[in-house]
Amino acid sequence: MQQTTAPLMTQTGEQFLAEGRAAITAAQADVAAFKALAKDASPTQAADALDQIDRTLNTVSGRIHLYSQVHPNGDMREAAEVLEREISAFSTELSLDREMFDRVAAVNLDGVDDGQVLRLFEHSLRDFRRSGVDLDEDSRDKVGALKNELVEIGQEFDRNIIGGGREFIISEGPAGLAGLPQDYIDAHPADENGEVRISTDSQDKVPFMMFAERGDLRKAYNHLCNNRAVPENLGVLQNLLEKRHELAELLGFANWADYVTGDKMAKTGANARSFIERILDVSKARATAENDELLAEKRTVDPGADTLFEYERGFYIERLKLRKYDFDSQLVRPYLAYDKVRAGVMDVAAKLYGVEFRLNDETERWHESVDVFDMLDGGEVVARLFLDMHPRDDKFKHAAMFDMTTGRAGGPIPEGVLVCNFPEPKDGDPGLMLFDEVTTYFHEFGHLLHYLFSGKQRFQAFGGIATEWDFVEVPSQLFEEWAWDPVILAGFAKHHETGEPITPELVAKLRSAEEYGKGLQANGQMFYAMLALSYYETDPKGLDTTERLIELKQQIMFSPHEPDTHMQAAFGHLHGYSAMYYTYMWSLVISKDFFSKFKGDLMNTETATAYRNKVTGRGGEADADDLCTDFLGREYGFEAFEAWLNA
Repeated sequence: MQQTTAPLMTQTGEQFLAEGRAAITAAQADVAAFKALAKDASPTQAADALDQIDRTLNTVSGRIHLYSQVHPNGDMREAAEVLEREISAFSTELSLDREMFDRVAAVNLDGVDDGQVLRLFEHSLRDFRRSGVDLDEDSRDKVGALKNELVEIGQEFDRNIIGGGREFIISEGPAGLAGLPQDYIDAHPADENGEVRISTDSQDKVPFMMFAERGDLRKAYNHLCNNRAVPENLGVLQNLLEKRHELAELLGFANWADYVTGDKMAKTGANARSFIERILDVSKARATAENDELLAEKRTVDPGADTLFEYERGFYIERLKLRKYDFDSQLVRPYLAYDKVRAGVMDVAAKLYGVEFRLNDETERWHESVDVFDMLDGGEVVARLFLDMHPRDDKFKHAAMFDMTTGRAGGPIPEGVLVCNFPEPKDGDPGLMLFDEVTTYFHEFGHLLHYLFSGKQRFQAFGGIATEWDFVEVPSQLFEEWAWDPVILAGFAKHHETGEPITPELVAKLRSAEEYGKGLQANGQMFYAMLALSYYETDPKGLDTTERLIELKQQIMFSPHEPDTHMQAAFGHLHGYSAMYYTYMWSLVISKDFFSKFKGDLMNTETATAYRNKVTGRGGEADADDLCTDFLGREYGFEAFEAWLNA
């Protein structure tokens, strides 16, 4: 697929600061205008005036967060972090503005039958109260100070993760890479001292832990990876936990977990815990059987082994796949060149939803590796997407969808950004991907479609992915299903040398092999979910986060804790998701139920259109439970998830 030649940004950090501050000043004027509304202003007029505050901030807020995570220029990242703090301070001040709250509460909604107007005011009043606007003045001041402080703490936590990578030195040179794919070996040549150096970033870590034959090197490397951002983030995390708990108590909640789940599908931290325990229960038998099987595989090498360590799991899963399914994950990589995968993902989305993606050579981008596309519907440009897909220094280290501009009916078109760290095609290297990276591509593109399709809401507040956080992962996990279909895969998975499409037989082996470990995966996800929840569901004063981690590993995981490691220091979700890591699995339960509507005909455009109209296209205009019922024709259930888990 053609690469964009869109121009690079020339804006400086100083100019960006000025632009962001101008938007904040304009939003302050919007607040004043709302307060000054005539008492007899109609509810519709009041709703538009209230929503205008979000519309004004929308011109810069998405770019601010994005640039803080991905911009290659340090002055722009620094300017973005300053603006993040200033916008947060504005939002905090507004949320505690008693005069503003009183004016919102004074809008007479008697007799109003406009559901969106009613929802806007209902949510606004709810959010004001959750922010502490009903507290006395001293308490409101404390809330404001804590929120502003938490922004800085969170930025520090994220910054330490991005900049906290390490180099792993293999003194044996290329011999230490035995078992790795040839392109990996070629990408990590020995230096003048004969040493090979690999990073602790995901693009190096995942293949090494799967394929490196030397167990001692995997152990040492895993130890280094699990100490990213250590010791810096251990203290930052403790501060984050304590300040959030203090804020939750000020706001009338027993703990942060109850506060943060209060406006989600789960409603309480206790409900989130019950969900986690239920998943642990239903996955236990399968996870136990899989762990036993992997331990037996290890005993073919080490007959006296009685424990499978975490640095061994990926390696022995690959060995077992080869023996049990006659499948090696490296067998499919020649069919998964990055450019072909990108084209395939976009082609599937275009055909399924009747849209077109067209390269955009005019809109500015922040780095030469970023590609820009317009999304057209009925020949009209309705959205824009940016693909920042390859690793570089000082860039976000995982995979995520970032919003740039939230769309609105009659307003701006939505602009969304995918940020990943996939292999980059260059110098004759096609950028071969693991299948797990392909499913990640589909996953993040599912987020992107959700964001782009929801860009026609009447109110800015309901645009984008403005739904409950427990539901956010449904569209992304659902779109992963398309990556597994043999016909769909054959459409883009073609050998980079011969051009031959991947065969149905290889896809069948791939599916059997890649689905191995579902029980252990669920078990591991619930460990992370319980860890995050446990950090936030009690008073963290005096908490030793490493001791808690070890305790939960002993209760949940099959592999023991590796001494002197502290993975929580680089567990970025502890900031962004806080107590809500459970939401990935909560969403998976729903997405498996949704998938039942597509089974048997993945490219059924009628079903896809119904899904778009009833779910992704509606943004936050309805509660997630109602979106589920509207699409399924009933409440969602666990049956499809349990059937998939036990298949």
